[in-house]
Order: sequence, then C-alpha cells, then structure tokens
Amino acid sequence: MDHFETNIRERAYALWERDGCAPGRDEHYWHLAEQEVRSMATAPATLEAVSAKTVRKPAARKPATKSAAAKTVAEVAQAVAKPAPRRRRAATAETVTTH
Repeated sequence: MDHFETNIRERAYALWERDGCAPGRDEHYWHLAEQEVRSMATAPATLEAVSAKTVRKPAARKPATKSAAAKTVAEVAQAVAKPAPRRRRAATAETVTTH
C-alpha cells in the first residue's frame, strides 16, 4: 500500500466516524476522502501561499484608568459585605394541580 492510499484510508475512516459510523457507506466515504486527498496533493502552492501571508498582530492593550478598573480594597470589601437583593416572586393566580 502506498502513502497516497494510506492517506485516503485514514481520511475516509475519519469522515465515517464523524458521521456516526453509518453502515454500508464505505464507497461514499472513500470517494470523498479520495477527492480531498487529491485536491491537497495538486495544490501545494496554494498552501504555501496561505501560510506565507502575514498574520495581523492583535492591538496592544491600553492601560486601565484608575476610575474605571482599579478599586481600592475598601471599596471591594464594602461591595462584598452588602447582602444580595431579595427577589420577588411573581404574582400568580391559584396553582391548580391536576392528575
């Protein structure tokens, strides 16, 4: 078995597993895998062109301002010490249970 056929076999198995191991579809997955492997083998220049593109770097983070992000320890402790607000129950009519 050559390298090309091994690639097809592995790809067909992966496609078959992805679709839930459907029985009786072996030729379908073989043909799909064969098309994918052939397209990858005939387009190596395309892959090199894609990998050669420059990757855009993320923008640098701006330093946080004191008023927006930095709280003092006392402010955090005060916020934690407050009890959570009580939730009101929705006003409902009679609850009727039928069996």
